[in-house]
Amino acid sequence: MIIEVPKGYTFIKEGNIIAFEEKGILKMQRRQGKFDEVMYDITYKTKGNNKCYYCGREIEPQRITLDHVYPRSLGGPTIPPNLVPACRKCNSIKENMTPEQFRAYRNLGTDEQKKLFRKEFFQIKFFQEKWIHILPEEWISQTPISDLLVLIDLHDTHTNKYKRTKEYYLRCQQFPSPIVIDCHRFVLDGFTEVLYAKNNRIREIPTIILENVEVIF
Repeated sequence: MIIEVPKGYTFIKEGNIIAFEEKGILKMQRRQGKFDEVMYDITYKTKGNNKCYYCGREIEPQRITLDHVYPRSLGGPTIPPNLVPACRKCNSIKENMTPEQFRAYRNLGTDEQKKLFRKEFFQIKFFQEKWIHILPEEWISQTPISDLLVLIDLHDTHTNKYKRTKEYYLRCQQFPSPIVIDCHRFVLDGFTEVLYAKNNRIREIPTIILENVEVIF
């Protein structure tokens, strides 16, 4: 996957250059916890911060939010192709609906129809979040665990996130979301999933490869 990176883009945090664009490549320092921030910032730079993607209303920049088109609870990654600016109202109404569900909801004609739709949605919401994640097939590759490069020490199996990952995998025989890696297979997001896979000798893991992102040292 190639993400759009503005020409000359630079992301600075606390006086440090965390990421910058060079010849169409997003180069990122290996700083844990900054990946999401860079993805949010690039989304605002490429998609704007004053107009709601869903209702089209112009919004003051400080009141705009970013919505995960494919919800995080269903495996949606924090990358620009899965992020859109949204007003707080639309973001709240959409909640964890899939794009198809929200499109169907917005096309309903009456408040009563929408009320009934939301009632039915909440009946299946728990099932969706516990059992499935739905992303475009073209986003995902299967990458051997042995090919992945991890820049942090993976060892803690006692976190709640690790326990949730283990529970999900044992129940569904798949991970709750794909991991995100750069062009050299450095892991950018999804360290817990990698740790679980390594501990359980899982040979391959679903990945989203950002071909024009490169971790630098």
